[in-house]
Amino acid sequence: MAIPRTLPRPSFEHLFLQELGLTDAEYVQVLSRFVAKTLPKRAFLVHAGDVSMGKFYVNAGCTRSFVLDRKGKEHVLFFGFEDWWLADFESYMTGQPGKQFIQAIEELELLYVSKADFHALTEQVPVLREWFEVKQKKMTFTMVDRLIEVKTMGTEERIERLACMRPRIFQRVALHDIASYLDIEPGSLSRIRKRMLGEQRTS
Repeated sequence: MAIPRTLPRPSFEHLFLQELGLTDAEYVQVLSRFVAKTLPKRAFLVHAGDVSMGKFYVNAGCTRSFVLDRKGKEHVLFFGFEDWWLADFESYMTGQPGKQFIQAIEELELLYVSKADFHALTEQVPVLREWFEVKQKKMTFTMVDRLIEVKTMGTEERIERLACMRPRIFQRVALHDIASYLDIEPGSLSRIRKRMLGEQRTS
């Protein structure tokens, strides 16, 4: 069996061996279906209008997922970091053209599995089907939480929450992309962020 050239992160192995309880032989079987890919900064994994025929595990790097409005303005939905699974999952599940763009913010090291190969794996290792169904539910809950955050939290509260959840995001992601994610103007984010950092230093 072919094994991806890119060595998976320890958390990838932990997921399948410890969390899902696969045997070593089953893990090798799973790993053999993944293909290692690298993408340079600013390259696209997914374009709106494409049908997602597989999913990516982020071994190293960072991505942004965004949509375009009718005027062509970008709206960032979320960022993907190490250990994330990426696809336009609506397209992946329905087989219809997707709505999202997914772009590399940093150089990416990925493990890719096609929809057909993953389906074959779920037939051979049924626990994978249960895991994917649970993961889909968690993604739905995450999107609901994100909507609640946007509707109920103030700007500073959302900035603080993001910085707490992703401490290095301001070092890895451009300010204008973070502003788009938070749905505020970049200049406003810069001023608020500077003031908040100043208050932290003096407190």
